[in-house]
Amino acid sequence: MFGRKRDFRPDKNHSGALSKLYITKKQRRTLLKWLLMALVLIALSVVQDVILSRVRLFGAATDLVPAAILTVCIMLDPEVGSVFVLVASSLYWFSGSAPGPYVIVVMTVLGVVIGILRQSFLRYGFLTVMLCAAAAVMLYELTVFGIGFFLGFTTLSRLGSFCLSGALSLAVMPLLYPVFAAIRKMGGETWTE
Repeated sequence: MFGRKRDFRPDKNHSGALSKLYITKKQRRTLLKWLLMALVLIALSVVQDVILSRVRLFGAATDLVPAAILTVCIMLDPEVGSVFVLVASSLYWFSGSAPGPYVIVVMTVLGVVIGILRQSFLRYGFLTVMLCAAAAVMLYELTVFGIGFFLGFTTLSRLGSFCLSGALSLAVMPLLYPVFAAIRKMGGETWTE
């Protein structure tokens, strides 16, 4: 300590675009998390509209986007999930793929209520998320059928197609879970269950 000379060293100048935003590393990871969620939902929307809408099994097609939105909402905390499902269902309606504007309310209410029930009574895990998401997707399909029947857009004989559409969506949900579970871990949580 007596023989060493200490020099003043100024801070390094960061010239990148992100250095001017003054956001922390955790905030960057959270932004990346929501960006990745949005990109996955956009990709699922493209796959559903371009490929899977042409593949029908007994008159039913999968509903990837509502299944993904409801699965993510149930995976997240109810506070965060409610905002996510509201924004995502609104964007789903504005994309032109949704059956009507009522999907915003239907998906938001189902996602929030079942998400709260999952967090209140069940521990977080693959099985509980899949069971709750399956219930949400089937209730979504039945509600869409009920509204379409009430408005005269469908007949009672199409109820089986709506249930089969829900079942096809349920078959795809376990494939989506690992992707959303990996993205969910980015940026931290409000609390750990």
